Amino acid sequence: METANSAQNDLKALVLIGGGMPQAYWYGAAEIPIAELQPGVLVEVPLKTRTVPGMVVETGTPKLAFETKSIIRVAPDAARVPAEWIELLQWISRYYLTPLPLVLQACLPKAATKFLFHPPKRTIKKRPKSGTGGQPSAPMADAQHSLIPTSSQTHAIDTIAESIHPFQSKTFLLHGVTGSGKTLVYLYLAERVLAAGKRVLVLLPEIALTPQTISRFENFLGRKVPAFHSGLSDPERRDLWKKIFAGEADIVVGARSASLVPLENLGLIIVDEEHDGSYKQNDPAPRYHARDLALFRGKQSGCPVVLGSATPSLESYQAALSGRHVLLLLKERATAAPMPDIQIVDMKEQLELQGYQQLSIPLRDAVQNALDKGEQAILFLNRRGYAPRRVCRVCGEAHMCPHCAVALVSHRSTRNLLCHYCGYTAPVDSPCVHCGEREFLDAGRGVEKVEETLRQIFPNIGISRLDRDSAARVGEVERILEEFKTGETRILLGTQMVAKGHDFPKVNVVGVLDADAGLELADFRAEERAFQLITQVAGRAGRHDGIGRVYLQTFRPDSSLLRCALTHDYESFFNAEIAKRQSLGYPPFRRLLLCEMLGRNEHQVVESMESFCVILNELAPQAHADILGPAYAALKKIRNEFRLHVLVKGDYANQLQWLAEQAVERFRPKYPNQVRLRIDRDPVSLL
Repeated sequence: METANSAQNDLKALVLIGGGMPQAYWYGAAEIPIAELQPGVLVEVPLKTRTVPGMVVETGTPKLAFETKSIIRVAPDAARVPAEWIELLQWISRYYLTPLPLVLQACLPKAATKFLFHPPKRTIKKRPKSGTGGQPSAPMADAQHSLIPTSSQTHAIDTIAESIHPFQSKTFLLHGVTGSGKTLVYLYLAERVLAAGKRVLVLLPEIALTPQTISRFENFLGRKVPAFHSGLSDPERRDLWKKIFAGEADIVVGARSASLVPLENLGLIIVDEEHDGSYKQNDPAPRYHARDLALFRGKQSGCPVVLGSATPSLESYQAALSGRHVLLLLKERATAAPMPDIQIVDMKEQLELQGYQQLSIPLRDAVQNALDKGEQAILFLNRRGYAPRRVCRVCGEAHMCPHCAVALVSHRSTRNLLCHYCGYTAPVDSPCVHCGEREFLDAGRGVEKVEETLRQIFPNIGISRLDRDSAARVGEVERILEEFKTGETRILLGTQMVAKGHDFPKVNVVGVLDADAGLELADFRAEERAFQLITQVAGRAGRHDGIGRVYLQTFRPDSSLLRCALTHDYESFFNAEIAKRQSLGYPPFRRLLLCEMLGRNEHQVVESMESFCVILNELAPQAHADILGPAYAALKKIRNEFRLHVLVKGDYANQLQWLAEQAVERFRPKYPNQVRLRIDRDPVSLL
């Protein structure tokens, strides 16, 4: 009894204080019954000279080196944030080695906090077992809903539906070739889950895909579907958070950050294009992976998770082969259209025939033929700007960013030189910093230069460019895609924003202008990313009427990667790549930690990393881990900070967790103020 009383007297609560920059503080809770202090409960606490609302995120009896103030009271009749959402944030904090306040800051943007601490009354109601979740049904007149699933789609729908009635935590990998109708599977499943009174979360890799996907879900379900992504205006964002906290959002479709939304009563989570690196948050912390958050939430909610892709990540496909995921195959396109015909164009031969040109003769002729027949074409080059380097004609030196170890990219549209890492700009006619001359040569090509060439070759044809620069303004992505969809523009040129998920009926020609791009990067995932991008962009061709034709321009025509893409052979690529991963000890066979030391003083960064490495090497045997490095990052300096990397390989996630926590704790007394240590669990990029 005395022990229980002592525990009550020592009871404390970690309370999140709302505002634009959420912070968490420990408060005494000896006077508050434990039953009233569950995570998510709203309380009032003293902060400096005022009383403010807060939210309990954790309770316990920690031994603190300071006196705590006490909670004033639990807010009467206050709505509480879902306890499982608090559990999710705590898991993110532990797994991704990020202080809880930073996790809360990422999950609760400024637009959300006003509804959290002044919540609307919740209106959660039991939904009927039919219809669209209690809301009036709009007529299902769209052609999308009248589509009859193929036998493969029906098998996938029925198999996954077995985990809906009753609801079970299971992960399904829906591996379907491009154009196989994965979205239709999602739609039928979402309809069933909503009819059962549960909620649906749909994740997409790119904002550019959101309008198209939202439209499909709304037409199919006959209801409004909220979109959740960084491109929302402030009023849209506030309205969406209001609906979420009021329990009015039954289905949410969004990009990476949507994985953090506090949806209760989840019945289905869909991760489309699950392989995409955009699902990984790199900066700022927490450096989470939205796909892995989806898997955690599926177990937490006891609901199925569907991972969809034409080119699954090696990790997900290996998990399916080993039985941890259920593998479902869609081997044919949903329409009668065959897979596109892919042709490899040897640019060495083209160089001899026509000199250096943006478009090879075969690709140029194919685009012209498509235009003559009233068709459209998509051209893909994963390089922004006009030219990646601007080189002095006199001394041969390139314009370099003064803050990063990279060349400035020439942007003809803005007449600027731009650093794609720190945002530094300089006038395009700036003199050479080495010799002062103003004669320059634009070396290499970006999408702006290709756009210029296209307008010369096809002067009377509508041409659009879709990249991060052209789509910077709110609503610009939707405008560009709508103009292409309606035929106002006939050629769509772009970076990887044009490669994913789009379905344009009149596109029968696709050109990949540099199929070798990315293969030279010092990253073990370089070939996997290249194969995925090529396969995805090739899949935009011939999805409806006509024969799709894809042209891969390359200086490496004998590449095994391109040969696999040529025959749409994911399995052969997977088998070759997985063998390399196993022999070198990379995922999915081992887990990774990327430790990065950053600072403006290079000597201090080197010294600090060497000190940290001593600690890592002392702990590594206990964690059965291997330490690689230290070594400079491929990009040695970014934003005036030098970067040193150490890669840690381990066999088990919990051992790497222990290693990271212990190493950081031991390093903390030696941690100089002038450097920063970042630890990235399960990194997607090693650059």
